[in-house]
Amino acid sequence: SLRDTPDYLLHYLENDDNWNFDILALERVTDRKPMVHLAMRTLRRFQVCQYLQCSEDTMLRWLQVIQDHYRADNCYHNATHGADVMQCSAYFLSRDRVRLAFDETDEAASLLGALVHDLDHPGRTNPFLINCRHRLALLYNDISVLESHHVSLAFQLTTKDDRINIFKNMSTDDYKQLRQSIVDVVLATEMAKHFEHVGKFANQILAPLLAMEEEAEGEGGAASQPISEEEVQELLTRPENRSLIRRVLIKCSDVSNPAGR
Repeated sequence: SLRDTPDYLLHYLENDDNWNFDILALERVTDRKPMVHLAMRTLRRFQVCQYLQCSEDTMLRWLQVIQDHYRADNCYHNATHGADVMQCSAYFLSRDRVRLAFDETDEAASLLGALVHDLDHPGRTNPFLINCRHRLALLYNDISVLESHHVSLAFQLTTKDDRINIFKNMSTDDYKQLRQSIVDVVLATEMAKHFEHVGKFANQILAPLLAMEEEAEGEGGAASQPISEEEVQELLTRPENRSLIRRVLIKCSDVSNPAGR
């Protein structure tokens, strides 16, 4: 069954928590379907099924449906890319300062959002779809057309069938919060909003962190006292800042492919 990873795949999954993980090697041995096994391994590591209160069988069926709704004939925005962005997101989620900032909802939203962030991508850009008056552009009023389609389709597929509805056992409030976060991270992948997100991140998170570090160093230049982790945590866990970190995390993961990986 899919629940048990075949022995021949274990070698290709070994370094799944490593920056240099070879997604293309996994793509080759899975016949261009690397998402299910890699995602299940990662979601287990982050205990996402426990958080969602769903069975592994439900999660496996969901992953299969998500993988199948990526277009195999799309050379780049396919299931391999979705799996790659999730793997990279998991790497960032394991960094100390991100762990300091995030709770289990942030982790689940980052991983699930990465998996669905280019679902059913047609291989065309937003401006192309808008200019040719594509049905998706008409549906979403020319606003974040592809990103809206990816995340909307993901929730439509998930909620129309109880056998794959990974959210069905969540409380209304928990589901609402998770859904809002998943929608937010997927919409953040629109490159038209790149400078807006990066600018806010620099002003609201990087600049205050740098100021804290400079203050801790004192006038002499050498660290006279360690930077206060409580102060850092207070900054990073503010709701708006957690949202900014989630957005920048998926953006970095989305464009990480050429970065020595």
